[in-house]
Amino acid sequence: MMKMKCNRRDLTEAVSLVEKAVPVATPISVLEGIFIEAKENAFKLVGNNMDLGIECFIPADVEEKGLAMVRASLFSQAIKKLPDTDDDVFMEIDEKDNLKIECGHAKFNFSTSSAEEFPQLSQVLDGKTFEMKESLIKNMIKQTVYAVSTREEKPVLTGVLFDVEQNIINVVGCDGFRVAIRKEEIENSQNLKFILPGKNAKELLGILGETDQLVKISVNDNNVKFVTDRCIMVSRIIDGEYLNYKSVANHKNTLEFVVERRKILNSIDRAATIVNEASKSHVLLDIDETSVSIDCESVMGKVKDKFSIDMQGEPMQIAFNPKYLIEAFKNIDDDKIKLSFSTPVTPAVIRPLEGEKYVYIILPVRIK
Repeated sequence: MMKMKCNRRDLTEAVSLVEKAVPVATPISVLEGIFIEAKENAFKLVGNNMDLGIECFIPADVEEKGLAMVRASLFSQAIKKLPDTDDDVFMEIDEKDNLKIECGHAKFNFSTSSAEEFPQLSQVLDGKTFEMKESLIKNMIKQTVYAVSTREEKPVLTGVLFDVEQNIINVVGCDGFRVAIRKEEIENSQNLKFILPGKNAKELLGILGETDQLVKISVNDNNVKFVTDRCIMVSRIIDGEYLNYKSVANHKNTLEFVVERRKILNSIDRAATIVNEASKSHVLLDIDETSVSIDCESVMGKVKDKFSIDMQGEPMQIAFNPKYLIEAFKNIDDDKIKLSFSTPVTPAVIRPLEGEKYVYIILPVRIK
């Protein structure tokens, strides 16, 4: 039995979040459901595929407490198709375990099943804990997760590394051809490391907001838990030793230049017009004292471009996969950036003009 009402928009948003943890196909039928529970002044929803679990709470006017499991696909479609009004959503589970949903003139009625076998989120007990502002952790993940590998040969590279040491946190993404590192100071008294699967990190971005509220992060040997004011996400962590990212670009630079981020992004983006995955074409940067000339050629055609720079060092020609440059530039907030080079075959480094809040390292393409 259950009887309650809640805000339609709150409910729609919560369903959209928890269904991300419902597997598309699974031999374990109980995982195809969403756990729902009406409790003291709140409505709880849980999705769990055993690799990722998401739990959301929304305010509710609960007349009668109760819980059940509903088929995720059916429940999600019903909630998303409710009338776009300011009316509340009324939900009730009757004595025959049927769920009734009403909003405006729309009414749904379908069966539920027992919630007893539904796996609740893993308890992250006896783990290490630290806190970060919600907007900060969202920004750090966004600026690194794009660089994780999609290939399973090296599982540790399919995740985002969180490395906390002496009140400094580094969040790192790497696919073997590039490394994205975001660095910030935080208040924390213990050192820890864990690797969050890249796909789960992307789901976390949808949960996190842009506020300064603190997210509590708890880690043990198997799982990590992120707790916000409205949601809890529990993810397995990837076992293994991450690469020594701090020494990737330890070489002497012979060339540096400063450029407007938007200017170099637009130029590389234009050159990439004739590049696709099949052609595997590169962009050639011809760097001299005052400018960078861009040259790109593929079976589809040719593109040339040029932009001015403030350069120090020796002129150089160096080539890159344009995708790696574009994704790095798109995930930087600064208006001006600094690029450093050593040789045409060693990694290039992208940094802010001042400070060390991010470092992007990209391997060049060898050209004949």
